[in-house]
Amino acid sequence: MATSNLGCGPLTVKYLVFIFNFIFFLSGWVLIVLGGVAQGFFGSYIQFFNDHYETPAIGIIILGAVVVVISFFGCCGAKRENVYMLRIFAFLMIVVLLLEFAAAITVVLLRPDIKKLVKKNMGESMHQYGEPKDLVTKTWDDMQHKYQCCGTMNYTDWKNTTYGVNVTGVPDSCCIHETEGCGKDIFLDESEVTTVAPHSNIHLNGCFQSLSDAAHSSLGAIIGGVIILAILQIIGVWMSCCLIRAVKERYEIL
Repeated sequence: MATSNLGCGPLTVKYLVFIFNFIFFLSGWVLIVLGGVAQGFFGSYIQFFNDHYETPAIGIIILGAVVVVISFFGCCGAKRENVYMLRIFAFLMIVVLLLEFAAAITVVLLRPDIKKLVKKNMGESMHQYGEPKDLVTKTWDDMQHKYQCCGTMNYTDWKNTTYGVNVTGVPDSCCIHETEGCGKDIFLDESEVTTVAPHSNIHLNGCFQSLSDAAHSSLGAIIGGVIILAILQIIGVWMSCCLIRAVKERYEIL
């Protein structure tokens, strides 16, 4: 509409709804970026998730895309004072809120199962370690070097693996000062194979806890972003309802 017959208060709400949806549009892209960054983390250890890319980060990327689309209806509805578009916006916003709530409950309920799955897959993948150019070998070497850890729960996990038996030791990436062959023959003395063994040149702690802590840090940023988004969504629905009521009242007067 070229002109607006809304009063000062409703007109203010109109522009607030438009500004809000522009911010909402930008926040959708922020979620997509955050999801992409988090997916990069999960993607680095995808074999620990049964080689599936359906990680929590994918859900965040999809949510961001949905937010971008929904914000279109909010912006257009506010600018044109279109009751139907505003209603679509408010409806879709409520649906997204409910889906976010359901997703949060699902993550909480499935969290123990996910941790068991990752722990199980980490243990099984250790038996595939060995070939220098193999993805599993590269992933374990990168992870052990990055997080300064060794094995799933501790370094003794390598003892009964094919690689551990062949070299009677651990991968060189377990070493504090990594050099070729530095992890070899660690298990020659059976009396030293304990979690408190005095192996001064290897990391004794396992990678499962380190990986879990890193995942929690990545998800922490996402959770914070989603909480802020949910608050904005609630405010957006409320302001849209106020604008719908104001527009309807104006038409009733006319």
